[in-house]
Amino acid sequence: MFSRIYLYAQKVPRDSSRQSRKEHPVYYSSKKWPHVVYGTLLGASCGIGVTYDTRFNGKRSGFGIMAGAGVVPEYEEGRVSRKLGTGADSLRYVFNTTYHVTPTRPTLYGGFNYVFGLPDPDKHCVEIGAGMTYMFGDSLWFEEGVSSRTLLGWLSVAGRRHFINKHFMFRMGAMLMFSSNQVTPNLDTGFGYCF
Repeated sequence: MFSRIYLYAQKVPRDSSRQSRKEHPVYYSSKKWPHVVYGTLLGASCGIGVTYDTRFNGKRSGFGIMAGAGVVPEYEEGRVSRKLGTGADSLRYVFNTTYHVTPTRPTLYGGFNYVFGLPDPDKHCVEIGAGMTYMFGDSLWFEEGVSSRTLLGWLSVAGRRHFINKHFMFRMGAMLMFSSNQVTPNLDTGFGYCF
């Protein structure tokens, strides 16, 4: 005999206690922030550089590319030369060390990389990559012999850590630099912003 009818002109707000963590703005699934701009120390820049990194699939993990530019600050290199000298009783080598100041030189670099998402890809990732670095000028650190330019290939592996609402990224890893006649280990670090 009695009935009750409720009509609402507005949507009833959902109880915030029922809202799952993934519905919070920080964790929207559509926000993957696949682009990163970060500063580097050593690594592919061989000094100090700025790198842009992006994924092809629009997510944090997966296949992508990176490219950047940097400078190698001025430093002093020692060059050791030897020549055969004569002693009183026998032949012997005479070693001579000369020091050379290498001026500041720019670098350009780029490559492909793959980012693996660990159990929590929004926070921890592992990156492997390969690419090339072109240095305007000579560097005895990475290549023996004197030339007007230095061309290096490299392989790298690094860990990535995302923090502060997942917008910032810190990375650290190791790298092998390959020249025409030398292999040089190198540290690879970076800190930047994801968007």
